[in-house]
Amino acid sequence: MWSINFVYRGCNVDIEIGERVTLWDITIEVTPLDGVELIEPFGARKLKLAKVEELDEIQAALVEEIQMAIDHRLVEPHRI
Repeated sequence: MWSINFVYRGCNVDIEIGERVTLWDITIEVTPLDGVELIEPFGARKLKLAKVEELDEIQAALVEEIQMAIDHRLVEPHRI
């Protein structure tokens, strides 16, 4: 099993990728840190992807998609 853990714009991101013969089992959890507010919470997401792409490509795509999702759900503080 592979794990990717990082913080992006005040959200802790944990991705776990398990391997089966023909599938990648993916679990994604995004947790906002104190003081960060999301328009809609993420909760845990589970995906099953066919093994048609290499692990490196899947990891890069997942990180990019999660970062875009956080950007769209992040509540920006009002600036005066």
